Amino acid sequence: MPTPVADRQTAGMPAMSPTPTPVPVPGGRYIEGLVGLPTTFNPLLVSNPAERDVAGVLFEGLTWVDGSGRPQPELAESWTASDDGLRYTFKLRRGVTWHDGQPFTADDVLFTIRLIQSPEFPGNPALAKFWRGIRVQVEDPYTVTFSLLEPFAPFPNYVSLPILPAHRLRGVLPEDLVDDPFNLEPVGTGPFRLASFDREGRRITLVRHDGYYGRRPYLDEVEFRFYETTDDLLSAFRDGEVQGMGMVPWEVIAHGEDLGEDARIYAPMLSGMTALFFNHQTQFFSDVRVRQAIALAIDREALVRDALLGQAEPGMGPIPASLWAYDPTGRPVDVERARSLLHEAGWGDSDGDGIVDSNGVAFRFTLLVNDDDPPRLAVANRIAEQLRQLGIAVTVQPVPSGSLLQALVSRQYSAAIFGWFPPSGDPDCFELWHSSQAETGLNFSGFRNQAIDTLLLQARQASSEEDRRSLYAEFQRVFSEQVPAVVLYYPRYFFAVKAEIGGVEPLPLIRPSDRLHALPQWFRHA
Repeated sequence: MPTPVADRQTAGMPAMSPTPTPVPVPGGRYIEGLVGLPTTFNPLLVSNPAERDVAGVLFEGLTWVDGSGRPQPELAESWTASDDGLRYTFKLRRGVTWHDGQPFTADDVLFTIRLIQSPEFPGNPALAKFWRGIRVQVEDPYTVTFSLLEPFAPFPNYVSLPILPAHRLRGVLPEDLVDDPFNLEPVGTGPFRLASFDREGRRITLVRHDGYYGRRPYLDEVEFRFYETTDDLLSAFRDGEVQGMGMVPWEVIAHGEDLGEDARIYAPMLSGMTALFFNHQTQFFSDVRVRQAIALAIDREALVRDALLGQAEPGMGPIPASLWAYDPTGRPVDVERARSLLHEAGWGDSDGDGIVDSNGVAFRFTLLVNDDDPPRLAVANRIAEQLRQLGIAVTVQPVPSGSLLQALVSRQYSAAIFGWFPPSGDPDCFELWHSSQAETGLNFSGFRNQAIDTLLLQARQASSEEDRRSLYAEFQRVFSEQVPAVVLYYPRYFFAVKAEIGGVEPLPLIRPSDRLHALPQWFRHA
């Protein structure tokens, strides 16, 4: 099997030998295979990876977010914030055209936001909820301002929202958007435009947008082919029907399956984390000393090496390792100290059965994990083995993803393994750890800590990255002391491209579809 190409050498992977840098040759076609047949290419309505991948090539936002979580100019060339952080002014690029030749202006931005703000908007409710509290104003054709109810430093990340063409959709009612022909005949501002969509043939062809304002793509055409199953896609890749596949299953990597000598597997970091979450309302995890003991007993490097076969990075804190605010605070494994902390918290093996107990209650708990994620299940079983050395009995219970989510939302669980991905790429994790989210929000642990609350609130309101970095560093330090959860690992995303395609770089990603943001620099070797 070919060696995966990571953004840095990955544990357990041999280094690749240097190869001569190829010279880009303009022209040619690239074919990528995806699983699932899209029903829409409207970026505000997409709901699966295949739809997101295609829409991400066709449409753009005012900004795009790089792998470190920093916003970069896209349809906006610059922006400023008022001193109080309540008003953002964006200067739009001039000379940008839609795929049909019409000019892009501030009216398109206003139209898109007002569509989302409509009570009848049929897209993501969370997206609509975020934008309904923001006032948008067009100052001139190339200047737009946003007025916020309170300071929110990550806001430039949120305007990576794809913009729709007002001239194509102005007469469409929000409630009719789902059925509008535009969804399968999209017009965007991206580097490639729609040429044809053959639904029966399960393929869409994009051609270079010659009016594109940015780097001129090397490729003339990009074709996406849609397959029923992952096995069908793997066969197509091996047989040379496609030159790339959007996601290589973890099982293929883990088992070393052969994808062909001409395959190159890329393994960029994916902005997110997988953690062991505790329900702080249970008798087992309300005591910080117990949580500290468990954190000290879990060997994350061993989890990555043995359960994940080196295909991730060990977790060292609550902010994903690829983001600009990451400041590792994890502590080394210390089983003896862990045993001491458990003893201080009143847990000991009073009856000699190998399981610690307190006041007649044995330390036995059920660990929930979603049953459709083999890597997480493997990690859960390893954690059960590691905690056994503390005298803690863990029963791993795989459940459907929907059941796991319901248990978390209702707070009816003891411990669970699940993942979190920052929605905008910003390190802001207010929703996971702030006390205001403990009852009905995403703070499923029910964690409450005044210092954490203050740091998270200040970090999302501070105006400079330097100030925010300092606040997040302190947040990560307090997190390592209070251990509301144990961050286990940071995931990687695997995709494959044939060796005949150059210009592909395994840079960190905020979301999987971001790998195609650099598509203009991909090329076919001569």
